[in-house]
Amino acid sequence: MLTKSGFFGSGSLRAILVTGALIFTGGGAAQAAPATELDGTEKSVVVVGYSTSYVWPQMLQDMLDDHAGGKRKYHVLNAVIGGAPVAHWSAEFGSKEYKRTMDAMTRDFFGPDARLRGNAPDPAKGGAVVIAQQSLQLTRDDRGPVKTEYDMVGAEMGADEMEKMSLRLRGLGIDRVYIAMHIYKEPVEPEVGNERIALNRLLSRGLDFVSPGPDIWSVTKACYPGCFIDDKLHPNDLGYKLMAEHWYRTLAGNKVNEDVISRLHKREYGDWRKIMEDYLAWRRVEE
Repeated sequence: MLTKSGFFGSGSLRAILVTGALIFTGGGAAQAAPATELDGTEKSVVVVGYSTSYVWPQMLQDMLDDHAGGKRKYHVLNAVIGGAPVAHWSAEFGSKEYKRTMDAMTRDFFGPDARLRGNAPDPAKGGAVVIAQQSLQLTRDDRGPVKTEYDMVGAEMGADEMEKMSLRLRGLGIDRVYIAMHIYKEPVEPEVGNERIALNRLLSRGLDFVSPGPDIWSVTKACYPGCFIDDKLHPNDLGYKLMAEHWYRTLAGNKVNEDVISRLHKREYGDWRKIMEDYLAWRRVEE
């Protein structure tokens, strides 16, 4: 994305420390997702996110078409808005942030008068999933709410915002919401890496329609800076392909086809900036 205290007794503190340790060793609660979302039923996959998700949804669409034997069975509807973290997707109804995120998404992809849905199934009628590649920047402050790995006050703040966003998506007719957090972002660490703690707190609340997406932060940290452009903030071709790959793995579940992934990494997409420009032109509304 392009950017802009609590008190506990000793018993509570011990529980917090244990919780924090579980998060960073892969523990904690997570909602059970279907064995695969790619079950042969035609469905829409709505992408909710910020600027680093302009490009990889097109790559994911190619993978889903390959998975379905060259047929358009799973329709990627990219509702990404630049500079729009969770705080904007959960913003007050009627606010400027709401209008450019939720309102724009419903106008473009939901209901009988959807502007850009094309032949995809209407997400408002059920059967659709959201894949949210998101961030908690601008919640609490510009950097994000979770200041340390033991900051459960900030983690609960982040979980509250993600819950609000998820319930709003559910209210539109979405069957399941998968949430992943921001890619590695060196100037905004540790807050960006700690967003995963807030996600874990959300998952522990037992919302049966919310599931974890891929741990893209770890994936992109492992390949930093080789999967980023020169600004070391935004992904390059490899970074985008890794995001598409891991979202495919999440959706495919036990039906992952490794040949689909191999084909992705061999495919030439040319200048990713052109993909971004085409996306922005496609979503643009003349006032």
